[in-house]
Amino acid sequence: MILDPASWTLIAITVAALILFISDRFPIDSIAFMVLLALMLTNLVPAEYILDGFSNPATMTVAALFVVSAGLERTGVVRFIAQRLGKLVKEGQTLLAFVLSLTTGAFSAFINSTATVAIMLPVALKLSRKTKVSPTQLLMTLSFAAQFGGVCTLIGSSINLLVNGYATSAGLAGFSLFEFSKLGIICFVVGTAYMLIASRFLLKPRVSPEDIESSYKLSDYLLEMAVLESSPLIGESAPEGHIEALGKNITVLEIIRHGQFIWAGNAGLIREGDKLLLRGEANAILDQAERLKLQDWGAGKLPQLKADKIQLVEVQIPRTSSLIGKSLRQVDFFWRYHAAVLGLKRHGEVLEERISELTFHSGDQLLLQGHHADLEQLADTHDFQLLQNLSSLKLNTKRAFIALLVMAGFVLAAASPHIPVLAAAFGAAAAMVFFRCINLHQAYQSVDIKVIMLLACLIPLGIAMQKTGLAAQFVQLGLDQPWINSPQAALVVIYAVTMLLTAVMSNAATAALMAPLALVLAGQMNVAAEPFLVAVTFAASTCFTTPVGYQTNTMVYGPGGYKYTDFLRVGLPLNLIFLAMTTILIPKFWPF
Repeated sequence: MILDPASWTLIAITVAALILFISDRFPIDSIAFMVLLALMLTNLVPAEYILDGFSNPATMTVAALFVVSAGLERTGVVRFIAQRLGKLVKEGQTLLAFVLSLTTGAFSAFINSTATVAIMLPVALKLSRKTKVSPTQLLMTLSFAAQFGGVCTLIGSSINLLVNGYATSAGLAGFSLFEFSKLGIICFVVGTAYMLIASRFLLKPRVSPEDIESSYKLSDYLLEMAVLESSPLIGESAPEGHIEALGKNITVLEIIRHGQFIWAGNAGLIREGDKLLLRGEANAILDQAERLKLQDWGAGKLPQLKADKIQLVEVQIPRTSSLIGKSLRQVDFFWRYHAAVLGLKRHGEVLEERISELTFHSGDQLLLQGHHADLEQLADTHDFQLLQNLSSLKLNTKRAFIALLVMAGFVLAAASPHIPVLAAAFGAAAAMVFFRCINLHQAYQSVDIKVIMLLACLIPLGIAMQKTGLAAQFVQLGLDQPWINSPQAALVVIYAVTMLLTAVMSNAATAALMAPLALVLAGQMNVAAEPFLVAVTFAASTCFTTPVGYQTNTMVYGPGGYKYTDFLRVGLPLNLIFLAMTTILIPKFWPF
């Protein structure tokens, strides 16, 4: 294989992007932007095509669908349905897992899978406590069900729309709204049956369905101490929670004065009779008590953590959060969010060191304390994902009915061969705003700009692979191998390579790389391209072997108390089942 300088440059850009995606050291949208910039500077993509990703129907459809999903969520439709699950489930892991899987899959077929899991996760944790079933044996099923549902319709996943965009740009008719359903429903049934068995026998219940105070072991590093007469702390202030007399490893989180909670920075000077909520090693705090004239007022039971207007809430740091890589001190957490961080868990393990100095990672779980109204606002930011149903959003019957009608109209329009999915999606998004199911500000907030940037910046990479001829050369190299001697064998290879890449990097990046190869492969073999594009779609949209290959896996990783090997042990057999099953069925539904 002889390559020209342009092809070698493109290979260098692609390999560098792959390394960065796999390392997970930079946000994936930033990597995608660097790829776009490199393609622009090297002129590998003609100027008239470089911004095609931003005008691509797939990118704009995904943006519109974020608004449609938000309309359903803001009116309380999805949450209302999810919360009714408790009446269906009395006890038993199998029934609970089945109901959660069925509901999550149904939502994910029409709503962004990340949004679906964000709504269903608090419901699943609440039902876990109610039925005494470990979250470990429920949440992986929840994540996988979102992926099963996502491949049942064209709009179930941004990957489906991205691959469909490549199909239409190549002059193909593209896929209809329910064209994936015949294979998707089979995958859903097989996947759900597998998970009902695997979650019982292959997953150890690492996380117990207990209250959040117990799960964070607060009594080990959080104490309430009363300030006694003549305490040397009287007259001191704690603007950032630190008082020199206490030592550098003990922090004042808040002060309780006359029954009122006052954050340390707002309390002014410490007074006699104040109750200090201190964070640090319990023994170290108690050792200081006599010298500092402090009394263990809470006796290790922390009775005042919650009051009428003060609540605890558990949140998770999603991959889209602006907090990743920053510390509590750097973001000035309390002044920004009006909440105190009582505890932090990473991969299910409680971190007891000075959390003010720790930098946030994707998937970190925080136990926050604050006023109910302030904590409610966290749900409206992209920085946190609530692990409890704290929001005061209730079912707005009138708006909810309108939102359901809008969604039904969108599905009917998108299913019509005469109306493009993009037009249907934009019409539905406009209707959600027009009928006040969601206001304009909320509509803008609902669009995950990182996802849009990722899709828009990676589409030109596929264009570059086709324009330079690199895709054709790679395909020819593969066809020269004696074991790729038929379209069926080539289909298995396309699916397997896509599956492996998706396990270690962004599924959108994988689809952007593999879809152009699939199109060229079909042309070289002189067969229909649809089977290969469907293989890329299903392989990139269903990643079960790692917690980082798909965002919903990352979302349940911490709350479920999983280890990396849990996904490998449970997910690898399922991925292999899907590989065998789909590569046999695809040619039956989409002949070569």
